[in-house]
Amino acid sequence: MSKKYIYISREQAKKGVSCVFMVSDTPVQNMAEYFEGKACLYEGEDLPHFITYLPELDTIREATEEEKLERNQRKLAKNELLIDGKIVAYDPYSQKIVDGAIMEKTREDYIQEGLITLETEKEKARMEREKIFNALDLYDKAVLRGDIEESPEGKTARDTFRQAWLELPNNYTDINTPIEELYPTLLAIIAYFA
Repeated sequence: MSKKYIYISREQAKKGVSCVFMVSDTPVQNMAEYFEGKACLYEGEDLPHFITYLPELDTIREATEEEKLERNQRKLAKNELLIDGKIVAYDPYSQKIVDGAIMEKTREDYIQEGLITLETEKEKARMEREKIFNALDLYDKAVLRGDIEESPEGKTARDTFRQAWLELPNNYTDINTPIEELYPTLLAIIAYFA
């Protein structure tokens, strides 16, 4: 597509409306006389759908999203907010609006929304326990094969670690404490297999 000379009504352009007088491949000589001073010129391939008149240049440009909002040519989406004259999008799942500002949600917010419950935390611990037990299983096999010589203290530490993981989901009762803070400390020898 080639550049076009689009002549539109100046008065309508001031209102944000495109009222086209003429479209031409070449500029009109003596535009003011031809259109009786009622037109402004826009040069481009296509006329923007939503326009804003620029009096200092006697032309138009594409309207900004904020200008469209001001003229009721668009609405704010559910995840948008007007801050200091600018439209700002936010993630309603992880962010919230406090006193007109976007803030990250806290653990308490997720608890109030029911996204974090005792059951979701216990399920998270069970999934992590499964990963840890896979590593423990590899460790146990290495001990049985004789690849690793386990000391009595090492065996006690491993059994205590395993038991702590087994009991963790059942003993978790305070939802305000992230369950990750209660995870047993991973033994270095088992971390090698994780």
